[in-house]
Amino acid sequence: MTNNNNRIFYATQGLLLTPTDKDGNPGTEVAPLGVQSVGITTNIPLEQVFTVGQLELYDNLENVPDIQVTINKVIDGTLPLYAICMGGADGAANTFGKNIVELANNRVQMDLNIYADTQAAATGTAQVGVQCTGMYLSNFSFTLPVDGNGTEDVTLVGNSKTWTSGVSITEFDTTKTSTGTFRRYNFVGSTPVFAHLQSVKVSADLGREAIYELGSFSPYHRYVKFPLEVSSEFEIMATGNDGVNAYGDQPGNSPYRTVNVSIKTTGNDGTLTLDLGDKNKLTSVNYAGGDTGGGNVTQTYSYKTYNYFVLDASGTFAG
Repeated sequence: MTNNNNRIFYATQGLLLTPTDKDGNPGTEVAPLGVQSVGITTNIPLEQVFTVGQLELYDNLENVPDIQVTINKVIDGTLPLYAICMGGADGAANTFGKNIVELANNRVQMDLNIYADTQAAATGTAQVGVQCTGMYLSNFSFTLPVDGNGTEDVTLVGNSKTWTSGVSITEFDTTKTSTGTFRRYNFVGSTPVFAHLQSVKVSADLGREAIYELGSFSPYHRYVKFPLEVSSEFEIMATGNDGVNAYGDQPGNSPYRTVNVSIKTTGNDGTLTLDLGDKNKLTSVNYAGGDTGGGNVTQTYSYKTYNYFVLDASGTFAG
């Protein structure tokens, strides 16, 4: 294990993502901006074999390692992680306006390079780097709060991770300045029924089940488990009734069907749109708060749709 540093912190880590198609053909590598954290988890599954006649293990078989990478970034008027990870060899723009099923087979390579802890930026030759190849997007979420920054989270899954030392890579832009970190006043929503919005969240878990074949240790594909559930939540400051009646002897009335979210970042000429289609239906309404501690009542509307999620971007969001 390389141990030239006393610690690793945010300024000495450089992240690169290289989208690839299903055959591993690469597109253009991207150094995503506004990244807040990167985490890597390696799980090595074991399967035990016992035998009649002894208590001790007969064999302890090692299965395919499972690699999971989590990345969090601020929504800041730059290229979204979703677009980078799903763009394939044709690049992030290949995702714009396309439903998720059209992009499901694309993969991404992740490189995280670590520099000396005496440097103020990730530049020059890295002391050590880790590369995860053949990664699939497994989970994504967009969170837009009334307080704090808007964020995007993705989870990548795969089966290959390699550490190397003395990594020489493309120089990072070490003079980055955000002109459009998402705040509440940057929100432009196609949800006129929701007054006094407090937060919006859109998320999906793609599952990524592995398919194996005889004669090979690793899976040859990890597929999206359709039907795919796409969830969204809208929290509002309550000022009256929630507008939803529910009857025990007949269907209730729910006027809320289509929910599209459009985010525009002030200071940049760009718009990010998350399209949830016209079958995104209300599943629950939660009335909470208003306690004796002085809190306000909020109402949270939860939605679900299936097999439909389209991201579109323009201007700076398009890279």
